This record gives sequence, structure tokens and C-alpha cells, in this order.
Amino acid sequence: MSVVSVLFRIAGGILAGIILLGIILASQDKASASGTTSKFNIQVQTACEAELLGQLGAREVFSGKAYDASTEIALAYGRAIPHIYIFPASMNMAYIAGSTAVDGRGKILIGQQAIYLFDNIALKGFLGHEMAHLVSDRAAEGCNDYILRDPQMEADADALAARTLGKRPVEAFLQRVLALTDGQNWDAKRRLEVLQ
Repeated sequence: MSVVSVLFRIAGGILAGIILLGIILASQDKASASGTTSKFNIQVQTACEAELLGQLGAREVFSGKAYDASTEIALAYGRAIPHIYIFPASMNMAYIAGSTAVDGRGKILIGQQAIYLFDNIALKGFLGHEMAHLVSDRAAEGCNDYILRDPQMEADADALAARTLGKRPVEAFLQRVLALTDGQNWDAKRRLEVLQ
């Protein structure tokens, strides 16, 4: 087995289990133990995101395949185009929903390999899935906390993306994940069955 095949299998496993930066910070007021209300700290969120993006070597893009797909997807969702960041050497994707409190857009991070390995339809399904998380997840985690994805949460994001974009892009995304992992991504296989 080649090194590339091993890397794809590892990337597929990561994609199925943990989304690298499933980072969400509730932008609503929170009551403290003393009963007073504290405001969402935009400065702390912004600094934390900047540090994370720097550690990943991510750069924001304003054109290209991923940006164009995101523009279409944002229109379909009736939302502002999220900030799109590309980071090297990965097939994974993630989102930072807490950043929506800063400017209402949120951030989606895309591994450079996903742009090369996914055709336009599958990339739309991939981005549509992440946008579904961006608009619907409500967990309250800190900027640098990692969230283990609940399989139902992933299926719900697929369903929302399919309702918003149509089934074809989401099916193409999941089928591509299965192809890249030689059919070994059981989560993608189950989610594809549920979707069909």
C-alpha cells in the first residue's frame, strides 16, 4: 500500500470522526453564577481564531473554486458568504460558527487537498454540509475546543444541505469520500444510505 493511500485512509478516518475545528461559541448573552449577564467577548474570540488560523497556516481566499462554490451555497442558504480559509496538506474541512458574532458571516476552513480531490459538485456538497453546521449548531464551546461529532448531528447537517442544495451535491460528496477511502469510511457509507 502506498504512502498516499495510507494518508487518504487516515484523512477519511479523521473526516468521519473528528472535525478538526468544530468550534462554536454562542453569541448570545450568558448568565453567570452571580446572576449578572456577561457579553460575548468579540476580542477574545477574534484573537483566538487568528491564533488558530496562524497555527494551521490558513489563508483567506476571495476567488477560486472554493470561493465560487461558497458564494452559490450562501445564496441558497440566504446567508452572507462565510470567510473561506484554505489550509495545507489536508482533506478535512471545518467551521468556526462563533465568528458569526463578529461580522455575521462565520468561517469555513478547507484543506487544500479537498479542493484538488473533489470535483465542483462534490465540493458543493462538502461546503453545503459545513454551511449547514454553521447555520444550525448551537453548542457553546471555546474557540480552541474540539468537538467530537455526534453521528446524528452529521446526518442532520447532510439532510439540511440536501434540502437546501438538492441531494446530488451531498451524495457526490459522500460518494467521493467513500472512493478516496476505498469504501472504508463507515460513517460516510451510513450517511449516504440515510440520505438515499
